[in-house]
Amino acid sequence: MPVITISKEHGAGGKHLAEAIARMLGYDLIDKALIVKVAHQAKVSSSRVERFDQEEYSPLAKYLDSLFLANPTLYAPGAFDMPVSAAGMMAGLGEKYDFFNSEQYLKLTQTAITSLYDKGNVVLIGRGGQVLLAGKPCCLHLRFTAPLDVRVQRMTAKLNVTAKEAQEIIHKRDKSRAAYIRDYYGRDWNDASLYHLVVNTALWDEKQAVALVQAAVKQLT
Repeated sequence: MPVITISKEHGAGGKHLAEAIARMLGYDLIDKALIVKVAHQAKVSSSRVERFDQEEYSPLAKYLDSLFLANPTLYAPGAFDMPVSAAGMMAGLGEKYDFFNSEQYLKLTQTAITSLYDKGNVVLIGRGGQVLLAGKPCCLHLRFTAPLDVRVQRMTAKLNVTAKEAQEIIHKRDKSRAAYIRDYYGRDWNDASLYHLVVNTALWDEKQAVALVQAAVKQLT
């Protein structure tokens, strides 16, 4: 029942490798599907869940969300001295707004990850699995990385953008993922001690990387 968690720098090819690993082992691959599961449990739209997820995560958005939920009077008509039409719209907000927040997101996400661990035979991308499941038996925590220049070159070709644009995209995604782990779990996303294997995908091709993981999984079974 091994469970594999994958942390990946943007442009390091981690998603592609995760798919190859899942195929090789016959495991379920869990990525965006986790958002759908959380949304279903919370009875909110996936877009609401994505506000707190690692790809779109923003510490400022999380702070503002907690600020408004801690001060429900801010939803009251006239709280912002707004026009009558806007105030009327805000009047019904308390009934229509689902009040789904970051704490609920985290609790439901952790419950989903724990249930996936109990199920076993899954490859889980991101969402703090390497921290939540740290020390659990039959878990293999992987990190896929590559030098920035290599990742920029890959994303430039993949997205047909300039090197500067590719670097900005990479920086934004990596920053969101690092903030997610820091704010939700109090850990450093780049801390090598969180992982059993840190694989530089500039030095290992897909076949070699998958073989490394296969050998590591055998040590768990």
